[in-house]
Amino acid sequence: MLGGLVVVVVVFVAGTDAQSLLHEGGADHVRQVARDVGAMYLPVAVSPSSPCGRALGEMAAALASNSSSAMWAEHMVDSWGKTTDGQYLGNPFSGFYDECVTAASPGGRIKGKHCRISITKITGEEGEDTRSHTDPANKYLEYLRRHLGKPDLALLGSLAWEPRTSAVPLAVPYGNVQYDTCMPDVCTKEELQNSLTEVFLPHGFFPSLFTCSAQGEEVEFTDADVGFMSLVTFLLGLVTCASVVDIYLEYTAKQHLAKGVLRYLLVFSAYTNLGKILQVNPKTSPGNITCLHALRTLSMVWVIWCHQQMIPLFSMANIVMFLMSFKNILAQTILNGFPSVDSFFFLSGLLLSYSVLREARRTNSFNVLLFYVHRFIRLVPPIALTVGVCATVMRFLVGGPIDYFWNLGFYPNCQNYWWRDLLFLDNFYFNEPLCVGQAWYLGTDMQLYLVAPLIILPLYFLKKFGKTWLFLVTAASVIIPGAIIYQYNLPPTSLSNIFIPKEKLEGYNSKIYPMPWTRASPWLAGVWLGYIFYRQGNTRYKMNALTVTVGWTVAAITGLLVVFGMYSYNRVVVPMPYEVMTQVVYGGGHRLAWGAALAWMVFACHNGYGGLVDGFLSHPVWQPVSRLTYTTYLLVLPLQSIILCNTSKGGAYYFTHLNTITSTVGAVVLTLPLSLLLSLLTESPVVGLERMLLRPNHNTPRPAPPSEEKAAPPPPVNPAFPDGERAKEGTTTTTTTTTSGVGFSNPVFTVEEVVKGS
Repeated sequence: MLGGLVVVVVVFVAGTDAQSLLHEGGADHVRQVARDVGAMYLPVAVSPSSPCGRALGEMAAALASNSSSAMWAEHMVDSWGKTTDGQYLGNPFSGFYDECVTAASPGGRIKGKHCRISITKITGEEGEDTRSHTDPANKYLEYLRRHLGKPDLALLGSLAWEPRTSAVPLAVPYGNVQYDTCMPDVCTKEELQNSLTEVFLPHGFFPSLFTCSAQGEEVEFTDADVGFMSLVTFLLGLVTCASVVDIYLEYTAKQHLAKGVLRYLLVFSAYTNLGKILQVNPKTSPGNITCLHALRTLSMVWVIWCHQQMIPLFSMANIVMFLMSFKNILAQTILNGFPSVDSFFFLSGLLLSYSVLREARRTNSFNVLLFYVHRFIRLVPPIALTVGVCATVMRFLVGGPIDYFWNLGFYPNCQNYWWRDLLFLDNFYFNEPLCVGQAWYLGTDMQLYLVAPLIILPLYFLKKFGKTWLFLVTAASVIIPGAIIYQYNLPPTSLSNIFIPKEKLEGYNSKIYPMPWTRASPWLAGVWLGYIFYRQGNTRYKMNALTVTVGWTVAAITGLLVVFGMYSYNRVVVPMPYEVMTQVVYGGGHRLAWGAALAWMVFACHNGYGGLVDGFLSHPVWQPVSRLTYTTYLLVLPLQSIILCNTSKGGAYYFTHLNTITSTVGAVVLTLPLSLLLSLLTESPVVGLERMLLRPNHNTPRPAPPSEEKAAPPPPVNPAFPDGERAKEGTTTTTTTTTSGVGFSNPVFTVEEVVKGS
């Protein structure tokens, strides 16, 4: 008790005789006792007769008493965010959320309400209520020059002697100060906002309240919440009923009933669909591109790893140490981790071209309407359910001092901008609020899918023209981004370089990063490889040792240069300014170079020249996780944000590499079962329904018309490679397109099925 009173005296009284104020009540008493310090944390401007004013009076009386029943008020004050050590490392003034919301007066009449406050310096004309627009990068650059790596004994000495009784502005990258407070729950957010404005505005600062929350607040369900929960309940019931019927038919030898009307119900069976997703096929065959499972899975983990670095940024206790960790060249795998997304574009182009060309050869035709309808109905249900949960009930899983990330970001964005996700337009709004922000990739990939027939089909119907046309399109995919970068003087990639003006980075993120005409290079590299595999058929291409050695060496060097080639420019501390040649060459060509490196790796592994690399990438253990990458991609970023909100209640996140690795592994492990559930509710049933309704006779080839381009079985020797081996007859090829033999899908994020070789 004595220690608590000492804290109260040091923080509140500040030389004032507290005993003389014991009999004064209400907000006036708090104002006198707390003076300027208390005015930073409590709504002292309220009327003493208001519910908030009376609660503040009780709080003040409890603080001045020596009773054990008054500890609730001391807990509220103790939970305030105050000036802490580690300011030069970026340690914020975080309070203690749980201590605040569990504090309650005897009988529970007054409870603690936690709020997070942001203070921003005002610029402009005197009295103008506007926030500072000073570039925070310049402020932070000056801070780094003064302190980072240069111990300033005078500054450290002055810091040690500074009084620590209030929140002191700190040079942080975002140019403002945040701290937490705890007040009686009967006080409203608006009352605290008005009171803080009276205190700070005359001194040139503007206060903002991010969030206020109390324990046990009544949950209010909206119509959207009820509708979404009803939909999920219906789907769960449907999956459960289908599973029960499926198991009954399986164990009663009545499977013939599944050929009737019941087949429309059984596509929802988790019993069957779960077996397909978790199936591990250890067998290999000449037409089985086995290394793609690992490539897909590892690329997804790379994306999650990069996101996990940045998600805790706004609540990091040692942000300067975090930034210092990027001095190491290996940190380019994070700062320049964008090739992880280019890997998915490569996979998309590869599998789409391979499956479309095989289908064209099988039927000697192309169904344009089915091509596009198939794509939409396969992708929309999972993303619609993801948007639905983010726009409704997922907010009930978020709590703590930084829940405003969700309440002010994901939740309202999903309510207002859900249509951008469902129409695959996120990439055109990249710098604007988004719901499932990572879905920009789906938008870009969808737009490439829309033009895919114009690029891929000429390879089958007009062979010579098709290859020339593909070459020209590939060249344009390099020239266009290079020309845009040169025209607008943009950086070669999205750099973490504090010398680059903010408008340049925003220009790159709007004109280059998400646009299909600037991200097509790796996709086209995949189209080339898909065409090669289509011509190769079920043969294995033979290469001599020199070719293999040179191929792997060039591919490895190219991949390393793409990832680490920006090290001199892409640094948080003292980066070099890039020059025009770097802008144009790297900016225009690095994505095609990455796609070419991946193309060699997949080609070599597929033809038996991968060695240990192929042994690792082609291991069957990757298959189940690979089939869940689409739903994992949709869910993991919102889940990472939820995890951060619920694990940051007791203070700021402390960065270490081990903490980040642990957080990443935790995010992956927690996301996988949810991804499996989302797949069972949406993706897998849609696959079955789409096959029955749109492709009832997909295995029956159509007769080829009498023309020079008629479909023909693959020759015994690969015409593209005269030294190719003869494939064994009857070979089955397993593609990763989940299309039952017709590659009209998102070929990156779906379940593979066995397809007979044509």
